Amino acid sequence: MVEIIDLSTLSPKPVIVRIGNGDEIEEIDLTIVPARGTLLLAQATQKYGGWDKIPDDEMIPAIAAICQQSNPKITAEWLETKLTRPQLAGLTQVVLAQAFRRWGGGDKGDDQEGEAKNP
Repeated sequence: MVEIIDLSTLSPKPVIVRIGNGDEIEEIDLTIVPARGTLLLAQATQKYGGWDKIPDDEMIPAIAAICQQSNPKITAEWLETKLTRPQLAGLTQVVLAQAFRRWGGGDKGDDQEGEAKNP
């Protein structure tokens, strides 16, 4: 008998982030951070001994690449020229939290995300 584990039914809660200033406001859907982005961030974190030690010239393009999955307007240059330093730091924290969060498959009582679409 074959056991089928259907991971396509996991559905995390939507996470939309608004960034920018004035007339330059953009939305980014960070509900799902692609594995490629997560793996790149994990490698850089290991290389530098912590995510907070990753140089901006590596972190900003990585954050931009993740954001471009849902909004192609977001580039490293856009982030550097349209956001304030506190906004960029906040976006980085949200992206990291989303990239490394656990959902679906954790303990039901640990307040982790993930609901089966097809229970």
